[in-house]
Amino acid sequence: MLGAGDSSYIVKLRGLPFSTSVEDVLDFLSGVNVVNGKEGVHLTEVRPGRPSGECFVEVESNQDVEEALKKDKDIMGKRYIEVFSTDRQDMEWALNAMRQSENGFDGIPNVSDDMGIVKLRGLPFGCSKEEIVQFFDGLTVAADGVHLLSDYTGRASGEAFVHFVDKESAQEALNRDREKIGHRYIEVFLSSADEVRAYSARMEGGFRSTRGYRPTPYDRNDRFGGGGRFGGRGRGSFGKGGSYGGGRGGFRRGGGGGCHCVHMRGLPFKASPQDIAYFFKPIRPVNINILYDNSGRPSGEADVEFECHEDAMRAMRRDKNNMDHRYIELFLNSAPGGGGGFKPNRSFRNY
Repeated sequence: MLGAGDSSYIVKLRGLPFSTSVEDVLDFLSGVNVVNGKEGVHLTEVRPGRPSGECFVEVESNQDVEEALKKDKDIMGKRYIEVFSTDRQDMEWALNAMRQSENGFDGIPNVSDDMGIVKLRGLPFGCSKEEIVQFFDGLTVAADGVHLLSDYTGRASGEAFVHFVDKESAQEALNRDREKIGHRYIEVFLSSADEVRAYSARMEGGFRSTRGYRPTPYDRNDRFGGGGRFGGRGRGSFGKGGSYGGGRGGFRRGGGGGCHCVHMRGLPFKASPQDIAYFFKPIRPVNINILYDNSGRPSGEADVEFECHEDAMRAMRRDKNNMDHRYIELFLNSAPGGGGGFKPNRSFRNY
């Protein structure tokens, strides 16, 4: 639960030692009025048990924000702490994503061949189980039947398995294919108990730390032939217009189609979707796709999709700006009127 009150005065701390406690944050922000004391401090994790080094703090007034910003680059332990002003939506996005990781695939009950199961792809970042149940309003989702999936890094993959009480309900669920949650078109595939078991086996076998695992038919990059737009280097692509060349990350601009996309190059390898969203503030991405090389390591590149061409053009003003100490190059892949009601081809997502 977020801190009480509707305050929009929020600061973000980055660079925290991994051992940081709520009390340490309050000590660091001495002189700043925090909403409800400890309840106003929200430490975040990359995945359960692994701190992100970041936190959000709700404060009582704009004056408290200004006071907190004076502590930017002050030291906690041996670390320089960055302090930013942010907003409630940024905080809720990060906290929802953390809950999604906490409440994801771990602990899935045994599945039987009698169950009706579908797999979803294209879920918004931070999507909750409750939103998925609502997406299937009118159909009976089995108790504890929504299982949000993670990629090999432990981050939300934008996919989920949904179990229904019978196979007939799963067949009906396919009628929801390409309907929306938020601004995202959701893809619905028929799945099986065998696919769920295979995913579970990969997780139990150290999937999150394994390089180059064998993909299922649903996440195989050669599904459309040729290994995707990224010449086989990326684990995901939008597949909605524009293309990558066969060289080392060559990007062909102005691919047209229905995607309002900006390609990023030069990202810090530790950059998270939250970092990328923060880089473009106040413009809000609708999809963030971090690209990986053939060995499963971040490539330093990403595709960022926006709601309209105007937002993509505004985002391009951030070209040549820095993230941390890295110089970020931006490449536009959008055209006026390219979005509209376009429903994308089936795409690969990799949050």
